[in-house]
Amino acid sequence: MQRKIEAITSELINLPKRERLEIVRFLLFLDNRSSDYDNVDSAWKKEITDRVHAVDDGTAIGIDYDEAMKKIEKRFSS
Repeated sequence: MQRKIEAITSELINLPKRERLEIVRFLLFLDNRSSDYDNVDSAWKKEITDRVHAVDDGTAIGIDYDEAMKKIEKRFSS
């Protein structure tokens, strides 16, 4: 295994910087894909589905656009 790593490392060193960065981005992407990502993704899918059903069923409570914008501005103004 060590021999393969040395060969790969040697080959990577000789690549142009842009290609090395693409490989780094790809490896980081692989490392960041965890079960947490899958759990969050499924939680959002369920939330979206629930909200769509609430709108379809007429149980969703809407808010006027202007009122919503005022609340947002009030909350985030300094």
